[in-house]
Amino acid sequence: MSDIKVQDTVRDFWATRPHRRTNDRKVAGVAAAIGRRYAIDPVLVRVAFVVAAVFGGSGVLLYLLGWLLLPLEGDQASGAERMFRRGRSSMSAVLIVVLVLLLLPASAAVLSGRASGVLGLLVALGTLVLLHRSRSALGEIPGTQRTPPTAPAATEPATSGTTTSAAPPATGTATDQPAPPAWDPLGAAPFAWDLPEPAAPPMPATPPQGVRSKVTPITLGLALLTGGIALAFAPGLSAAGIAALLLGVVGLGLVVGAFMQSGRGLILLAIPLALLTWVLHAAPAAGFKVGGSHWDPVTAAELQPRYAVTLGNGRLDLTGLRLAPGQTVKSSVNVGIGQTHVILPPNIDAQVSCQTQVGRVDCLGQSSSDRVDVTDNGLDGPGGGKVILDVHSGVGEIHVERES
Repeated sequence: MSDIKVQDTVRDFWATRPHRRTNDRKVAGVAAAIGRRYAIDPVLVRVAFVVAAVFGGSGVLLYLLGWLLLPLEGDQASGAERMFRRGRSSMSAVLIVVLVLLLLPASAAVLSGRASGVLGLLVALGTLVLLHRSRSALGEIPGTQRTPPTAPAATEPATSGTTTSAAPPATGTATDQPAPPAWDPLGAAPFAWDLPEPAAPPMPATPPQGVRSKVTPITLGLALLTGGIALAFAPGLSAAGIAALLLGVVGLGLVVGAFMQSGRGLILLAIPLALLTWVLHAAPAAGFKVGGSHWDPVTAAELQPRYAVTLGNGRLDLTGLRLAPGQTVKSSVNVGIGQTHVILPPNIDAQVSCQTQVGRVDCLGQSSSDRVDVTDNGLDGPGGGKVILDVHSGVGEIHVERES
């Protein structure tokens, strides 16, 4: 795709961008506006926003941008254009400021976070470009009305006492007379026979019923086939990885269904499958343990290399741990959904890495919303034993402290 084509696509999108309606929205009407513009079910657009928000947060960023850039029906400009005084908008100045302030953390979370956020943003923008290039003439174009042309009205009969001839007298044989057009089979208006034939009203761009009914079963079959191949040829793949593969196949089916105006039944599978993928990714890879757990090893032999809880709170108490001078031990704590608490002795050297997907981290006095790496030598300074900890939580808070 050349730069000229991309620029033309962007200009055409901006000139015919969808308008939001006050009577057709769940939050701000962004998904409904996009669905009307490209003749796609708005439910599919909303699901795409939710999936993009869960995986990487790009859905939140894109929705805020749509709220600011898409004008409300009846307005001359959007909220973003109003900030630069390029038109009138009914969006209040307070709401514009709030949306701009929300854009800052949303952009930071997507652009400076995990690769899934940037990937989701690129996929969403690429999908929007493809939609506009292939379906820009199908949906509702702002400022235009699509009405089928009407045939010219027949002449009214004369109301006076005299009658007028409907056609000039013939000057030749019957074979010399032109045939009346299709819109005037009775020959009532020969003076207008030179007009072009009216165009037929555009037919709705809907696929045949047989094609529509095949999107869902074909997608389900491909998903099962993908899962079977993954189990047979990739035995080391985790449950979260297999669920992600299935979700990817279902997502492709939703994209194809969006172009063909079908496949809505896949939504009932995509939402729980997305939640399952997220939970399996956040949960420990080994085993499935539910409930609170408390571990308190006192020797290096008792310290396990890994502690895990799938659903529940995990507490690792190392206050009784005794290490020889120069001895180094390693361990990890992995909690899927729940609170994580680690207590260290006051004098032991510690190298701790704490990370949570959704929650808060407080690691030896340093706080963050995602990850903290700390090296602390305790109250007595460097020397003695050393413990290296990797603390991970899917959903929940992590708190690492020293014994007071």
